[in-house]
Amino acid sequence: MNVLVTGGAGFLGSHLVDRLVERGNDVVVLDDLSRGEESHVSKSAKLIHGDVRVLEDWELAIKSNPPDIIHHLAAINGTNRFHNEADLVVDVNVNGTINAINIAKRTGARMVFYSSPEAFGEQHNMPLSNSSNSVFSPPFKHQRHSYGVSKYLGEILCQFAVRNGSDVRIVRPCNVYGPRLKGGINGQVVSKMLESDPIMVHGDGLQTRCMTWVGDVIDGMLRVGDYDLPPGSTFNLGSTEEISMLDLAKIISKKRSIEIEFCEPYHGDSKRRLPDVENNNLIGWLAETSLHVGINQLL
Repeated sequence: MNVLVTGGAGFLGSHLVDRLVERGNDVVVLDDLSRGEESHVSKSAKLIHGDVRVLEDWELAIKSNPPDIIHHLAAINGTNRFHNEADLVVDVNVNGTINAINIAKRTGARMVFYSSPEAFGEQHNMPLSNSSNSVFSPPFKHQRHSYGVSKYLGEILCQFAVRNGSDVRIVRPCNVYGPRLKGGINGQVVSKMLESDPIMVHGDGLQTRCMTWVGDVIDGMLRVGDYDLPPGSTFNLGSTEEISMLDLAKIISKKRSIEIEFCEPYHGDSKRRLPDVENNNLIGWLAETSLHVGINQLL
């Protein structure tokens, strides 16, 4: 089976590519390497250095290996970038997804679109389900929701494609962590806590998330791509083990023997995120790795 993975040099994408290659799939990766690392891409996969906004780069990616499945992960990520680079976030995430849907339709490929819990914005009612409304602050206050809105629009585009006969599935990975996760100013929470000294907690740290081990999530991603499912099926691939960012910082602080400091909160940061995972019964998937085990494995 031929598989095209956009963003396949990034954190989630590279782990997915590894698993696809291990099971014998012919894999092509399309990535601009702006955030991903070439060294993370399996030598058994073909890497096309390109931009998902550019149709010519898509043509190179499908030229010799017309895909049976497209896993579309490529996006501008990193919470710090959502407000500061809102124009780029929307451009890449929306226009890249339009191209992905059109290529999937043209080649007859099944497509898995990777959305995000950010697509719900500041929704307070938990758990977040496929029936939950999305709630976004007025954009004159901040542009944090450039990312969430771009993923919301991506889901609209995917469901519209389904109405017109395409086989598209949607995955919302929930606060995934593990090896290769980017840290630094534009990184994700666990890696930033593992790299910084002291650990910086945004706001009061009482905002909660459900951290999910990468190996568990990759299992779910493969099932969504492989299983015979109704087009348009949508899955929250996440743990339901809820923890505040302050408590997470305390765990990592103790393991690393370093201090915690508080800094300015992110614009529009959700106070709580808990995914509804009922739909995962369709693929027989639950997150199995506890946060305690996952953090120890990562360390």
